[in-house]
Amino acid sequence: MRQSLGSQDNTVPVGASDPSLLPVVGAMEKISQVMKRWFYSRGTQLFLDGITVIVALAVSYFNRFDGSLPQEYHTQLYLLAPVAVVLYLGTNLALGVYRQVWRFVSFSDAVRILQSIAFATLLLVIVSAGLQRGMPDAQRLDVPSGVLLTFPFFVFGAWITLRVFRRIEYGKHRLRRIMANSASPRKRLLIVGAGAAGVALVRELANRSEFEIAGFIDDDPRLQRRKIEGYQVLGSTEEIHDIIEKHRVDEVTLCIPSAPRWVLESIVRKCQTTGVKISTVPSLGEIVLGKVTISRLRPVEMESLLGRSCIAYPAEDPHLMETYRGQRILVTGAGGSIGSELVRQLRQFSPSFLILLDKDENSLFETCMEIREDFDPVIEVVADVRDRDRIFQVFEKLRPTVVFHAAAYKHVPLMEIHPSEAIFNNVTGTRNLVEASQHFGVRTFVFISTDKAVNPTSVMGASKRVAEMVVQNAASSGTRTRFSCVRFGNVLGSRGSVIPIFQRQIKTGRPITVTHPEVRRFFMTISEAVQLVIQAGSLGERGEIFLLDMGEPIKIVDLARNLIEQSGLIPGKDVDVQFTGLRPGEKLYEELLVNGENGIRSTRYPKIFMAQALSLDQESVQRAVAELEVGARNQDGEAIRAIFQRLDIGYQVLKVPSMATERGSSLVYQT
Repeated sequence: MRQSLGSQDNTVPVGASDPSLLPVVGAMEKISQVMKRWFYSRGTQLFLDGITVIVALAVSYFNRFDGSLPQEYHTQLYLLAPVAVVLYLGTNLALGVYRQVWRFVSFSDAVRILQSIAFATLLLVIVSAGLQRGMPDAQRLDVPSGVLLTFPFFVFGAWITLRVFRRIEYGKHRLRRIMANSASPRKRLLIVGAGAAGVALVRELANRSEFEIAGFIDDDPRLQRRKIEGYQVLGSTEEIHDIIEKHRVDEVTLCIPSAPRWVLESIVRKCQTTGVKISTVPSLGEIVLGKVTISRLRPVEMESLLGRSCIAYPAEDPHLMETYRGQRILVTGAGGSIGSELVRQLRQFSPSFLILLDKDENSLFETCMEIREDFDPVIEVVADVRDRDRIFQVFEKLRPTVVFHAAAYKHVPLMEIHPSEAIFNNVTGTRNLVEASQHFGVRTFVFISTDKAVNPTSVMGASKRVAEMVVQNAASSGTRTRFSCVRFGNVLGSRGSVIPIFQRQIKTGRPITVTHPEVRRFFMTISEAVQLVIQAGSLGERGEIFLLDMGEPIKIVDLARNLIEQSGLIPGKDVDVQFTGLRPGEKLYEELLVNGENGIRSTRYPKIFMAQALSLDQESVQRAVAELEVGARNQDGEAIRAIFQRLDIGYQVLKVPSMATERGSSLVYQT
């Protein structure tokens, strides 16, 4: 379905509402889990199958002799039973029967079991004949042909019964779990199209707790009033309006991907008058041609790509509530990925105003419209942080008490091409905001930095390191404003990050492009990044650097392959990975601490750490910023890079193409 159908697992154990029963319920659940693990273990499966072989053999003998087994055949039964068990179980093991999961037994599993039984029966005939030839003539007693004919059928029936029983028991358990998960009323879903797509959707939704299938709609007269997958075909598309109202339908899904567009539009018009939600599945052609990929059918959660658990603070953190309640909070870059998520999360702390500042009017407008849906005191400001006079006007008029500075140029290759813009936006813009915050008595200022600021090899990273120094310089000047910096790695899913680029390449059927097989980066989700920023605002005092324990850095190529697999595709078969070479300013790995930063200590938040700010010469920092601004005004990229090298920030110059050259599909040139 093009609209994602999410689910949650909120199973509540029986008796959980009564605290006195919790120990008993917990013990019963543990015993139940242990019993299930034992009952459905490989050893237990072998034991059950072995017992059924013995029972089936005995039944075959008694059936052959109408329930009165001659004494001489008792001995034969006792001798033949262990041989049959070894042969039948051994054949099962050899043919991989026990690699099958009983609760998912299917027709193909039954075929494999039948093949195993046929082969084992052939071996049994050969072995029993050999045993008889080795005995004296007086004691020789052939196995009755009736036993050899009926025995394999009894074994097959018993084994299939055991597995089908397990599947039925699992289905009942899953149904109970789904019903328990349905804490809120389930949405009634009407499926238009009782063909292969509709049936596939019904089977997929069998595991989902939030939907209840109302039935099918189909124009085929042969299907009218009949049942498919247990759900009735309620009528034709001409009756859809009345069916929606009669069966209290909440959502309609169109499962007729081969239908002409005008047919779909006609059905949609009929549904729109009822006010129900409408979604559709893509056509097979769209999937094959790459217009719609598997990732659209199976949305990839950013958290699943991290390789670690996500970090989150409690929904109602009293410390954060105390910090932000009633404050006038200004967020720069409020239309961007980080800025917009910041204002989404900050509104839960009941600030008196949220001031959203951005120079991109479209992004700002969209963010403001979203926030105002449930938080009215929002003020939007179209302004550029590079304009000092404009920033001071905004501060003078709105008097923010908390500032989150998220506005920045962040794309490494672009800033290598336009170093002057990196200085104006990242350095000058930060200085303007710092000075305005000091002048107008802002209580808390949080600067959002990056791990690329540590021993930078790019203009973007170096400009962010200088911006950190501007913030730390202000913090050491005895100001009343509590300054802090937040430094984290790449943000999954943000605009311009690798994941949206990879997803677009998968969608269009192109190879995923990775710069180098050894490139590694620290990653976090947008939500994690914003939580770190908000927490830093409640902890910062004197220019501290706040870090997130993001685990081990992840190889970009591993991230790409993981994304391909989670999209339902096969790396190297459905989607190739190509290496294009490092771009200007890029390095193989990132770091989190500048040389000399020490005193790392934990905070009140798990996995959030703090490094003390370095001691800086205020005049040297101010002089460096002034020189960088001169170089930026002169559009002198070489001068800017030379100043970075003199600043002792670990900056290393990487070779940048000196002429306009074609690099893939983008033009790279030197300023």
